[in-house]
Amino acid sequence: MDYLSFWGKAKPARPGQDPGWHPLAFHSLDVAAAGEAFLVAHSGLTDRFCDLFDLPAPKAVSLLRFLICLHDIGKFAGRFQAKVPTRFPRCFGIDASAFSSRFDHGWGGLRLLEECPDILGIADRRQARRWLPICSAVAGHHGSPPDLTATGGTLRADFGPTGIAAAHEFARRVGTLLGVPDPLPVVDDDRARRISWLLAGLAVLSDWVGSNENWFPFRDPAHFPDLESYWNNAREQANSAVRETGIIPAAVAEHLDFDALVGSRVTPSPMQKWAHDVPLPDGPALFIVEDETGSGKTEAALMLAHRLMVSGRAAGFFVALPTMATANAMFDRLDQTVRHLFAPDVIPSLALAHGARDLHHGFREARDNWGRTEEGYGDGGEADIAASTACAEWIADDRRRTFLADAGAGTVDQALLAVLPARHQSLRLLGLAHRVPIIDEVHAYDAYMQREIETLLTFQAALGGSAILLSATLPAGYRSSLVGAFAAGLGEPSVPVAESAYPLATVCGRGSQSETPVAGRPGRARRLPVCFLRSPDEALVEVERTVQANQAALYIRNTVDDAREAHAALAARGIPAKLFHARFALVDRLEVERRTVAIFGKNSTAEERAGKVLIATQVVEQSLDLDFDTLISDLAPVDLLVQRAGRLWRHERSERTGEPELHVVAPPAGDDPPEDWFETFLPRAAYVYQDHARLWLTVRTLEQVKAIESPDGLRALIEAVYAPEAEDSVPCSLFEKLLTFEGKEGAARSMGNLNTLSVSSGYLRDSGAWGSDMRTPTRLIEDPRAILRLARVRGGQIEPYALEHAPKEPWRVWRLSEVEISRRHAVGEASVPSHLAGTAREVKENWGRYDADKILVLLEDTGNGRLVGAVMGPDGERTISYTARTGLVMEPREGRVASPG
Repeated sequence: MDYLSFWGKAKPARPGQDPGWHPLAFHSLDVAAAGEAFLVAHSGLTDRFCDLFDLPAPKAVSLLRFLICLHDIGKFAGRFQAKVPTRFPRCFGIDASAFSSRFDHGWGGLRLLEECPDILGIADRRQARRWLPICSAVAGHHGSPPDLTATGGTLRADFGPTGIAAAHEFARRVGTLLGVPDPLPVVDDDRARRISWLLAGLAVLSDWVGSNENWFPFRDPAHFPDLESYWNNAREQANSAVRETGIIPAAVAEHLDFDALVGSRVTPSPMQKWAHDVPLPDGPALFIVEDETGSGKTEAALMLAHRLMVSGRAAGFFVALPTMATANAMFDRLDQTVRHLFAPDVIPSLALAHGARDLHHGFREARDNWGRTEEGYGDGGEADIAASTACAEWIADDRRRTFLADAGAGTVDQALLAVLPARHQSLRLLGLAHRVPIIDEVHAYDAYMQREIETLLTFQAALGGSAILLSATLPAGYRSSLVGAFAAGLGEPSVPVAESAYPLATVCGRGSQSETPVAGRPGRARRLPVCFLRSPDEALVEVERTVQANQAALYIRNTVDDAREAHAALAARGIPAKLFHARFALVDRLEVERRTVAIFGKNSTAEERAGKVLIATQVVEQSLDLDFDTLISDLAPVDLLVQRAGRLWRHERSERTGEPELHVVAPPAGDDPPEDWFETFLPRAAYVYQDHARLWLTVRTLEQVKAIESPDGLRALIEAVYAPEAEDSVPCSLFEKLLTFEGKEGAARSMGNLNTLSVSSGYLRDSGAWGSDMRTPTRLIEDPRAILRLARVRGGQIEPYALEHAPKEPWRVWRLSEVEISRRHAVGEASVPSHLAGTAREVKENWGRYDADKILVLLEDTGNGRLVGAVMGPDGERTISYTARTGLVMEPREGRVASPG
């Protein structure tokens, strides 16, 4: 049987220059060689497979490259070969028309391996069933487990006797060539399922590299006398390919001192010293770091990650954050420090992962930097080290490859996709398993996302990986859930957490769990008085007083519309405040973010800050290093108030006098509040924070203690609001609201259970909602969003709002012109004037395939920088206006009150 006559690829990238086809046997060896090269480069990952298969490294690599070599074995089917009739193998002895060409070789391959386990060298049917998840991982190399129920007919009808015989002959030949262990190792159900998750990612990665014709061009079988000669060629190509992709781990610096992370003039905090000295558990480990905002938790996490990397248990790290803004800020911080974690003679790859990352200047520059020599950066000084941060083009080209970089920052959503039934989740999971995910602000997520994070921790532990969680305000109940999730991945019972000290370091490893009280940073302990303001007007008076004192003020409002109202009210008082919220076009939001950090960040001067005011929404409450003299906040849950308070007197400034004080705009917490206690006070915010009972507990607790004491009083403050026994204090008038909210939380958690994958199911089709037409979301959104693409009308032409920022990159200027808004306000496009209809249609035809649902908004310039247009709302057209200073505004309908923000 001539298995070399079966084609694997039939559309060359350079027709006329390369052969018109690439043999299936050659392509299979290309992919096997890519997988082998990756495993050799990632010895730590190979060790994981060794443990799971209970094999020494050489045998484990031989087995894995053999399995990967079978990834396209479904292409031996006559139905697949019939897709290109001119290349249909003559050995079938019949015409290609005898087979239907509608065929998925993924499920075809899985069916072949299931019904003919002797291809793998398995004779025992029970063992064959155990290997099914492993076979599914190999056959599912296109990003999801094959669906065996999607095909009708029989194996013989799909493949034909010739195809089945060719597949067997090929497997026997490559089994001998690649040195597959004989007999195969015996694996139990648990190990087989864990192997399948890692192997699925390895198969995807190997196929992506092995299918790239720049590295593996089509070859004529006549030029290779035997399969062994081609295998040697493929291995050489694979070594070069893996180097060029940037997925070979950068060598780690042997030593890392905190001077490199925080500067020589800063004394490491007790938590940072703990991170430097704590004994690391054997095997996978979970670290939970609880410390004040601004205390240096990120640097402590980087120290822990570096130590795990030095020990060979990780090949990099990824910092996951709540928002794109915080991810951008973290990327910029890593840009200054990441080189210190790696050997001085290497350039580590640094990636950014979120939907707008290609618009971030630093990330675009990192792409451009890849491939430069050290000499290209100057004399090796500090500035050159920062400038040499780079990201391999192959990694930077696709967000799914982000986790293959040495270091990364991004939104937590990108990491959570690893445990959802999303295509190519296995590639993300593979990358994370051999990196250290550092989840910042782990307290900041709702019940649905909390369940996703717990699932990610379970997967991480089950696949041999470690994780680090950071929080300033973590309720004890949730800490216990996080530890339990990781312990479940280790296959061990969780030991309940009991320590109430703060700051606190929790470590969970195999057979060990510890909770270590840690001292706070010297000199940072403070008692921050809390002053209540009983109306937004009182807040404006406080802002005005701050401006008159030549100080910097921040007023955090809970909705965009409330923020805009405060901004307008201050303008009426002659105070030109800055405005920062989420309803700006992306180009303007990036500029607002940059300007905010410049004016109110750590390095701002007294002159730059004097008398400056920022009105902002929640976009400033997490991970942005901002510092204000006066801070006023609308009422929010106590943990968020603590977060917001971290922006008050954050850094030492010689020009300050007096003492800081947190101002909270809130109604009094009477003993018998009305049912609409919060709705009547801040109507719009009532939609944002719906747990009004916890808000009441927040006010009552702060009214009693009259201050936020950190670090000593933070644990008690959080538990006074979130501990189960706190519910006993909720007034009867708010108790029904509490039950309603807890019901929603329970439903969201149940949805998280339903939507996330399960380690124990293995990489099989029934492990998740793979067949759903709807993409499983990383977040449950009660208020669906619409994306508007703003455009100016000039001289009869339609131009993207951000045209001048990248005139030669249409995709980029349209992304920069986007603004997000609730679908309660915009469900479609307003009517387009007839003379612009053709132009508008042409514009949209040139958008990408993922942009079809985005709404084109035509804006006319009315002068003074104000643009006016319209969108189609649920009950007719709505007028909108936009300025770069205040963002997008939905103009109220005449005779109607504007809906909440």
